[in-house]
Amino acid sequence: MLATNLIPQLHAYLADPVIAASIGLDTQEVELSFLAHGEYNINYLLTTPYGRRVVRVNVGTQIGKPGGEQIAYEAAALRLIEDAHVGPHLYHVDPSLERIPYGLLIMEYLPGVPLDYGNSVQIAAAAATLARLHTIAAPANSPFIHRRPLIDDLAEAQSWLAPYLACERAPLAVREIFEHLLEQAQIAAERDTARFPEPFALVHTDVQAHNFIVDTQANALRVSLVDWERPLIDDPTYDLVHFLLPTTTRWKCGYTFTQAEQQHFLEAYCAARPDLDAADVRERQRIRRPFILMRALGWCAGAWVDYTGPGRAINNNDTLLKIEEYLQPQELKELFGEWL
Repeated sequence: MLATNLIPQLHAYLADPVIAASIGLDTQEVELSFLAHGEYNINYLLTTPYGRRVVRVNVGTQIGKPGGEQIAYEAAALRLIEDAHVGPHLYHVDPSLERIPYGLLIMEYLPGVPLDYGNSVQIAAAAATLARLHTIAAPANSPFIHRRPLIDDLAEAQSWLAPYLACERAPLAVREIFEHLLEQAQIAAERDTARFPEPFALVHTDVQAHNFIVDTQANALRVSLVDWERPLIDDPTYDLVHFLLPTTTRWKCGYTFTQAEQQHFLEAYCAARPDLDAADVRERQRIRRPFILMRALGWCAGAWVDYTGPGRAINNNDTLLKIEEYLQPQELKELFGEWL
């Protein structure tokens, strides 16, 4: 297993005095243990006499950044958000691939638990965290990908849906629904794109419960965001819509926000952003919802083709079951409402 095989190399890397100094160490009394594994990164817990750190090794990209460019992209985000206190502090980044054949960074370990969707206090705090994030304007020379609301949402959905629409194994009724949704989205994008004027700000793009870290031991409730591998420059509604979608909340937590809970979240967000017109935020969120939803379900459809194809070993059957739950005609009709 790669995560285990890398540990000796990482120990040797951390023994370098220059590296040790960069993360605040002057001793080799450290412990390194596996923490978590995602599709694109392996995270290790580094325990030292001076506190805990996270060693993050990048093994893939979802934004087309090869080699060490992906970890440099994430490190740039951590530097940009430093003063807003919405994520971990960055100690060290190495995109060179010289001593470790993968991009690597070392950051603050944030203690806490995932966000509880049913806790109204935590939801309000998460809204305030997103509000602080969305006030960060990226410098003109920043490396972050710049997106066009609606237009690029649709383009991504089209690219992920293409293999599903061409797959004879996919149910015809579902393919026809997606074809209709793409037509509706094209009309809406041409009509409503002007509702999303610049300037845009930094958005996280994957604001689900397990990417929020809630520290309940602090003197004041602290809600932070981790997993900064895909931040973009976009309208804040990207994150607001994604946060509230049932495809987000049900994925790992089996939770669906009520209308009152959605209203509570948006009110908390707008209260933390007095510079915005609350009615306009809600309207842009409404317009964008089906686009972010189609993007999410487009990913599911593309993944279904991959997972169910010949020669594919399903490593996580729960993922496939959740995808198939979302790709039911009745489910799609309930999710898209007036579009179907």
